[in-house]
Amino acid sequence: MTLFSAIFLAAVTVCTWNGKWFPSGRAEHRAPAHIEAQTIAKAGSMLRDGLLKCDPYGTNDVVICLNEMRNKKVVNELVAAIGRTNLTCAIITSYRRRDRFDMQQDAILTTLPVVEANWSRWKQAKAETPPRGFAHATVVFPNSVTTEVYCVHLKSNYGQTTDKAAALNRVKRSRAIEQLVNYEKPKRGKKSLPIIIAGDLNADKWSNEFKKETIFEILADAGFITPLDFLAPESRITYPKRGKWGGTTLDYIFLRGFNNISTLKTMVTSFSEISDHDAVFVNIE
Repeated sequence: MTLFSAIFLAAVTVCTWNGKWFPSGRAEHRAPAHIEAQTIAKAGSMLRDGLLKCDPYGTNDVVICLNEMRNKKVVNELVAAIGRTNLTCAIITSYRRRDRFDMQQDAILTTLPVVEANWSRWKQAKAETPPRGFAHATVVFPNSVTTEVYCVHLKSNYGQTTDKAAALNRVKRSRAIEQLVNYEKPKRGKKSLPIIIAGDLNADKWSNEFKKETIFEILADAGFITPLDFLAPESRITYPKRGKWGGTTLDYIFLRGFNNISTLKTMVTSFSEISDHDAVFVNIE
């Protein structure tokens, strides 16, 4: 066994990706079946290639957090297209929009043993209630350490035309992150489990456009760190699309309870053929 393979033998590759109304690519739309099948096949190939760039020997376990998935059938087809042994859908949400299921569901895929999996909507807060909710899975890492995984997709900035609307969107994002932090607040006398929060946060930690955001301060105060902090600015852009929010970082993997985060292998991979969001990959030893 080489030194390289020994180093990464017990690692886990974590990925987050927003598939953009997957697999149609358009809001509230269903493309012809053969077009969607092609999109699923291409996305599976691109995710597989991203995993191999992080783990050329294919020895790592995998956790993939997905946003904007239509339903479980689509997610299972994507799992098959990735072609990774033992990769399964641990949980997919079932958000509803009025009288039907939302077409923007969150999902967690993994090759790890799953102890528990569930999902929830955010708590009601009248006009400040965040949209959607979170997917959650408790998984067991190769070193037998139980780890909590949360997949989130926070309130977007789409359509906000006033300062009041922008402020309300910020509040909705903050309420969501506050809930997660409170769920995982360290208990007195009990050792906290490692935690992963991944997904589209719809805010840029480093951009002046989002300087009024509080979600990153909330996460930092709770002990969370993102490996994206250690990438050059041009290497951490996850929303390269043109327009007001183009060239920003909206997708994140936040970690707590892991060692040597600054040395983890982290990269952003282009998915522009399919989505307006790129994928983030992190190797956790």
